[in-house]
Amino acid sequence: MSTDGTDGSPGLVPEPVLESVLGRPGGVVVRCRSAPVTGSSGAATGAVTRLTGVAACDGAEVAFRVVRKEFRPVRTGRHAPYADDPRHWAYWRREPLAYASGLLPYGTELTAPRCHGVVDDVVYLADVSGSPGSPRVAARRLGAWQAGAAVPGVPWLAGHQLAQRLAVGEWTPVDADPRVAGLWRRQEELLNALARLPVVLTHGDFSPGNLVASEGRTVVLDWATLGAGPVGADLAALALGTLADPVPDYLAGAAGRFRRDDVELGYRATVALTGAGRVHWMLSRGMRLPEGYEEFVLSQAP
Repeated sequence: MSTDGTDGSPGLVPEPVLESVLGRPGGVVVRCRSAPVTGSSGAATGAVTRLTGVAACDGAEVAFRVVRKEFRPVRTGRHAPYADDPRHWAYWRREPLAYASGLLPYGTELTAPRCHGVVDDVVYLADVSGSPGSPRVAARRLGAWQAGAAVPGVPWLAGHQLAQRLAVGEWTPVDADPRVAGLWRRQEELLNALARLPVVLTHGDFSPGNLVASEGRTVVLDWATLGAGPVGADLAALALGTLADPVPDYLAGAAGRFRRDDVELGYRATVALTGAGRVHWMLSRGMRLPEGYEEFVLSQAP
């Protein structure tokens, strides 16, 4: 992430948020600096800023830092008509609702960033620092979390994101391996197979860019697509970002909670359809495919 500092207003930090950040009541912001944070590109993400400053508390000055993340509906593009649909992956208010709900993981191994408060459509989060998370460790910890997390009955969980994306996609002629186009044509078969699998609570974009190793934990960013989906499906984003099979590590973390065949099918079917769609998206925009990308997608397909 990068920043460009500008002077901020003390009013950018609401009193309950400041109390959470400082860990005690009675603080008053003396000065605050706001800097935009780049790299947070979720569909419903608006401005993201890092607030750093000093607060007066109990006769002393205390430094603080917090990330302020705003949300707004998407009004352009093919998913814009669904921005107000609570069951669609592009629903714009899901991340504030998720942080306010208490449903996100706050464990010793896999965790969401600490939330210091949700005010209207703005979330205040701990400023996470660390190194890129290990994909193998993340897969194992994802398995442990999904094995122990029940799917809650809340109305704003995203539905099956892959099916929703495919519903508005089409395959136009591109210079792709014909076998990749063949995977795209298997949509009905593979979606039907996914529909028969156990449903788990999913992150929806469990990709390397959303994983931070910090203080021995895997911190998972960007919970805008929190939903319910087939077991194994969350592994596809991780695999397509690393071109490595994460299933063995996931199964180790799940410790027998899921059948290997179910996890394999959920992972492989999602990699096949998601990977084919990404190949088309990149080639249709004149982009160069990562080396070995098509071969990996084809090798993982069921």
